[in-house]
Amino acid sequence: MEIIIVALILINIFTVYKFIFKFIFTDLDDFNESLRYSFTPDIISLFRREYWKDQFGEFKLGFFIAICIIVTIVEYGIVNVIIQQILRLI
Repeated sequence: MEIIIVALILINIFTVYKFIFKFIFTDLDDFNESLRYSFTPDIISLFRREYWKDQFGEFKLGFFIAICIIVTIVEYGIVNVIIQQILRLI
């Protein structure tokens, strides 16, 4: 039964992740910039006068990852309850 749940989640999750991605990032370059800021030490961003851009980019990337994890857990719970209800009817 776990395989069925995982398959259903995998089918749906990519569209959900894409929606979340478009909600947080304007385009792929915005995501790449956030990723670059995530790997750049804060002191270097400070010397480049990009400290607050760095902080905001790191926040957006962390927020995206956290929301994706939360959505996956919630979706797993919902699908699991639906499958359990279907199996009780059978």
